[in-house]
Amino acid sequence: MRKIIAFKSYFFDFIKSLSKAETDKIMRALDLLKTENRIPAHYIKYIRDGLYEFRVTFINNEFRIFFIYDGNVVVVLINAFRKKTQKLPSNEIEKALRLKQEYYETKRDK
Repeated sequence: MRKIIAFKSYFFDFIKSLSKAETDKIMRALDLLKTENRIPAHYIKYIRDGLYEFRVTFINNEFRIFFIYDGNVVVVLINAFRKKTQKLPSNEIEKALRLKQEYYETKRDK
């Protein structure tokens, strides 16, 4: 079983903006990430530089949650958004990469 943690409050701030049904769907999907060794390919996509996106679809909404692996067991949820366009927004990728760097800097300073 993987331990899932969220870096700062970005993920939880996003979750608070969703309906209960949307939140429930995302949390059930994240349980797969926590418990399964092999996750179906339609859920996870490698972006670049150790950054992955976790994909969740609910009705006509596409949700993306950026994450990184920290070692073999910890998954760090960095940020999330509701996808509104066909292409993944580059500003969201850049934000996630900045947060990834900030996460490792914070961890190193401890």
